[in-house]
Amino acid sequence: MIEISNLRKRTSGDVTRLEADIKFLDMTSPYKEKTLYFELDKKYGHLFADDSYDAFVLVPLWLAMLHKQDLHICGNVSKKLYQNIKWYVPKILCDFYNALSPVKFIVDGFTEPPKKRGKIVATGISCGVDSLATIHDHFINETDQDYKINALFYFNCAANGDFDDPKWQGLILKRAEFCKLAAKDLGLPCYFLNTNLHAFRKAKDWTKFLYLAIYSCVLSVSRAVSRYYVPNALNYEQIKKFSRRDDMSAFCDLYLVPLIQNERTELIIDGGQYRRVDKVKNIADWSIAQKYLNVCNNYSEDASNCGLCDKCLMTMFPLEVMGKLDAFAKVFDLAKYREVAEDYKAHCVAKNGRRVFATENFEFAKENNFPMP
Repeated sequence: MIEISNLRKRTSGDVTRLEADIKFLDMTSPYKEKTLYFELDKKYGHLFADDSYDAFVLVPLWLAMLHKQDLHICGNVSKKLYQNIKWYVPKILCDFYNALSPVKFIVDGFTEPPKKRGKIVATGISCGVDSLATIHDHFINETDQDYKINALFYFNCAANGDFDDPKWQGLILKRAEFCKLAAKDLGLPCYFLNTNLHAFRKAKDWTKFLYLAIYSCVLSVSRAVSRYYVPNALNYEQIKKFSRRDDMSAFCDLYLVPLIQNERTELIIDGGQYRRVDKVKNIADWSIAQKYLNVCNNYSEDASNCGLCDKCLMTMFPLEVMGKLDAFAKVFDLAKYREVAEDYKAHCVAKNGRRVFATENFEFAKENNFPMP
């Protein structure tokens, strides 16, 4: 059995942590860490939900199912989250990943329903296309204050590179500072939340595990966050046509995420109403995007876009189709792009109908009467 216990919030130096102990009772733990934690600057420690184990459920559940151990939460969780895990979530995860098995999920009690919900409406900021498109829709264009973004989060949970590589850790921190500058220009607070959930992942499973880590980070601040937008990469039609079983965000996010909410925080999958090229079009005239757009997959010393990787190319191409590429000269090396642009266009032609973003870029060119090789 895996046991999660001793929930606590403590401040040390400049940071406040929400922590819980993890014990492997019937097996030798393959992990060095004996606690799970979430960490914020101590000025923001009040955001943590320290009366509920909700943030410590998803990753331990994955571990329990992976190691075929029952899971015991020695404290209270949201009744809504409990019921959804009891009946639905493990089946979805097993269908998603063959290495997982159903286990017993045991809790000691339930948190009291909130008398009032938090006032923060948030999303994560990475300055990628999906991230900025969500911010543009729900901060710039939203008029309903109950749904208008008023804060941003940057979760350091291995979403931005190899967590165990010091080189990548330096890049992660540079990207975080870059995102804070964008948030400052937007006039929004940006909270940097650190966690050690990455320490419990298997190397081959990290991309699967990653999504549960992001949602766990959201649940850790559910006392303060009433709504959280989760940017999605594919639109509804693409999910139906191109979803791969090894990609959780495409394969099961649309029906998994509504099941891992609690009574305090609503998670909203955003972006499925658009193709990626439509998102690029929506933000192409936005000064924030022209100054901060950062989509690159590759490592660089200064966290800049390389201009040559798949994500850079598939972003610059629709900008070229629209005649707006020059407006992004501050964030992309346009000379590099122009050296390889014809090869990328040929790639889109060759992979049309087989690769999701090559297909939509090919279709976008056709819609705009843009010549292709």
